[in-house]
Amino acid sequence: MNALNLKACRIIPGKNYGTPKEVWRFRSTPGPADPVVAAHEFLGANGELLGIASLLSDLRKRRPRVLESLGAWHVILQQRHLGRAVHRGYVTVHLDKERRAYLVKSRAVPLDLPTKWVSRISEERAWREALGSLSMSPSKAPAMSLKQVWFPARKLIHPAYKIRVHREQPRSEWIIYVHAETGRILSKYDNLARVSWTARVFDPNPVIAAPEWQPLTQSGKVRRPPDDAYKTVELGDLKGRGDRLDGARVSTTLTNHPIVSRDHRLTTGSTQPGFEEAMAYYHIDRAVRYLETLGYTGPRAIFADPVPVTARGTRQDNSWYSPSMKCLVFGTGGVDDAEDAEVILHELGHAIQDAICPDFGQSSEAAAMGEGFGDYFAASFFADRKPARFQPTFASWDALSSPALREGDPPCTRRLDEPATYESFDHSPRADEHENGQIWSAALWEIWNALGREVADRIIIDSHFQLDGFTMFARGARAILDADANLFQGQHVEALRDVFRRRGIGPVE
Repeated sequence: MNALNLKACRIIPGKNYGTPKEVWRFRSTPGPADPVVAAHEFLGANGELLGIASLLSDLRKRRPRVLESLGAWHVILQQRHLGRAVHRGYVTVHLDKERRAYLVKSRAVPLDLPTKWVSRISEERAWREALGSLSMSPSKAPAMSLKQVWFPARKLIHPAYKIRVHREQPRSEWIIYVHAETGRILSKYDNLARVSWTARVFDPNPVIAAPEWQPLTQSGKVRRPPDDAYKTVELGDLKGRGDRLDGARVSTTLTNHPIVSRDHRLTTGSTQPGFEEAMAYYHIDRAVRYLETLGYTGPRAIFADPVPVTARGTRQDNSWYSPSMKCLVFGTGGVDDAEDAEVILHELGHAIQDAICPDFGQSSEAAAMGEGFGDYFAASFFADRKPARFQPTFASWDALSSPALREGDPPCTRRLDEPATYESFDHSPRADEHENGQIWSAALWEIWNALGREVADRIIIDSHFQLDGFTMFARGARAILDADANLFQGQHVEALRDVFRRRGIGPVE
């Protein structure tokens, strides 16, 4: 295989050893049929460039792990030193079906390797230190395993014991690294897959599940939804014992008398305790996961912490996001707001804006943009679950408690396809930001129809990073154009400008 020209590749440099951590955007010449041999040949040709030439003989001593995906081979070589594995010390070579390397990653430790593995504490003491870090008594020791390993810390690697601790109450699977010379805890984490619940929810609401919605009302009152309006789902990634809806992306424990389930099941209907919490948990968790699929993970994650929710926070027929408390609050007046997933995601839209641009919405236009984006985010997220005539509508279940709204065809709280333009924006002190917001949501919905969900969502969400709390429609439009330029090299600029011209939003030239 040929040697790389690193100047022509993309490189992520390592922090500690002066060697590349990842190299990509290249294709080597084809290698031998055996992907392991091809990987070794590639590393032999590029060991000096990667700074791991001194490690190649050790990496060749054990057959690597080989994974075959649909389109490629992935060869994983574990670094070992003096017969012991180096924690996270590996080199991976990724090859296409012609065995051409196109990506190499190296977490191997190439420098200052010790000449022997030294332990100054016994295995028994290492166990005690591990259990002590979990506040557990050795007399009640759970199942454990212990291995001697090397643990990298900055530029050095240290002799360590790798200890696995399994316990039932609370259920956990800890991996703990104890320094073999000092007994210090080097690292620990719970490697257990999170607890999940089974629950019944609306997705997004009973009106969509039963499009012939009239049977849901009787004598002007909202009736109890039928069984086929529900969907059985999993509420995942719960923390600790999983007895409450407190998870990695959302927590409903601020709710008064939050639901507790020892058997992790909540299969009652909408009139039973905990239903609103299950709705909020399921739909916010799923929406945040969707943001992650768009690329908002790691340092780009929009939410650094789980989104707090009060699922039954007020008896008013109103819900809101509190920027000071960073919390979503849902009302129980009329139809309980947290029974309609579109209302839930509308309020999450405000949380998204505040997380990106703190205190978003301090001017009349910014406030309207907040309401419009909330409607858009909910409608976009649920569009593929709704009949065509419901797609440009928002919150049809919540609307049934209002005589004026339930007379619509179809019933809804607001629509996203109104013909309103910026000329109709009400600048008076008592203007309703929800009505003004329909100008902005209509523009966003036009973009959605023109570009498709994934492109539109990426552009619209990313545009918020250059806005401020006092922004205006024109600035929001220009931010969307800039986001398109940054994400898609301006492929959609003319379509976007056409939308904003038709809505009288601009200038956008």
